[in-house]
Amino acid sequence: MQALTESGAGTEARPVPRSPRRLHESWILDHLRRRGRASRAELVAATGLSRATVSALTGELLAQGKVVVTEPATATGPGRTPQALALNPAAGLVLGLDFGHSRVGVVAADAAHAIIGSATRPYPRSTPWETRCAIAVRLARTVLAGGAPRLAAVGIGIAGSISGRPAVVEAIRDAFTDAFGVPVRTDNNARLAGLAESVWGAARGVPDALYVRLSSGVGGTVILDGRVHRGRGGAAGEFGHVCIDPTGPLCRCSNRGCLECYVGVEAVLAEAGGTTLAELGAALDRGDRDAAAVVAKAGQRIGLVLAGAGNVLDVPHVVLGGDLTVLGEHLVRPVRQTLARHLHANPDATVGLAELGDLDGALGGVALVLHDPSIPFTGPLAPRHLTGTA
Repeated sequence: MQALTESGAGTEARPVPRSPRRLHESWILDHLRRRGRASRAELVAATGLSRATVSALTGELLAQGKVVVTEPATATGPGRTPQALALNPAAGLVLGLDFGHSRVGVVAADAAHAIIGSATRPYPRSTPWETRCAIAVRLARTVLAGGAPRLAAVGIGIAGSISGRPAVVEAIRDAFTDAFGVPVRTDNNARLAGLAESVWGAARGVPDALYVRLSSGVGGTVILDGRVHRGRGGAAGEFGHVCIDPTGPLCRCSNRGCLECYVGVEAVLAEAGGTTLAELGAALDRGDRDAAAVVAKAGQRIGLVLAGAGNVLDVPHVVLGGDLTVLGEHLVRPVRQTLARHLHANPDATVGLAELGDLDGALGGVALVLHDPSIPFTGPLAPRHLTGTA
């Protein structure tokens, strides 16, 4: 990263390299911003800096108020438990939202990753976007009402692919920019759910992971080296639109035989002859062979697609999320067995269930902002009172 010199009369501003000390400081702050808290030893491992350099820089950051001591990190051996450091919570609040098909979820967190409030609000699937935005803005103001630091930015997840829905994205950004006057970032909510799992949930501490969200739609996230891999067109992680049978049923994406056509919640329920996931789960628990065959086939299909991605990317960790995962081990087992058979690069890959529940997409909106270096957190900031009612 570079800074610009001030330009005088008749001269051009030219880039000058950031000093090594400032650069190393930014590495520490970036790691804390992304991961929430870390001991000095963890910062040494994450940045590659010497212990002496990390000790000196964190001392300065503590004195400046940019970093604070938080609860002790987990002890790894005998002796004194190391201190854990985090960004100063007063550096600003982040608002995360998840616009689902029938509800919106909201989470507010501070710069140290502490959740200060959350809420959800349902709406009919037919609700126009203008009304959804109004509901979400009112809900966000309620969640933020007790927050002391100022709001720094908003991260928003939207159901389905947002790349082909520019009017919807623009309307959402405008609504939140007008309401709060801060930067707004948007992304696919399934991708953000996977990002949240990598920061706080089932893939925490795992550098490379595949996350798939199994609900009415099927989407996902590719995490490489702790960061979301979006691909050139921003569509990486669309596991639901991997073709498994070119002669199969027509998908909403206009292709045929996509994974989503077979393992979306409605498709699984239709094949099982049930009306709800609770009914299907009950049938599985009492040993219904037909229900077990349907879920096993769904798990095998999911496993085949993930094995293909895992073989190409050499990723050893899989997280399953979304509504279908209420089936628990009935679904996980065939996925795990299929991966063991077909994932040649990592036949012992781990398969786990997502841990963050219904607010995973909203938490991903928070992570989207915290992982965006273009949005500044400049140390302790003056409080700003927010007004509004839900």
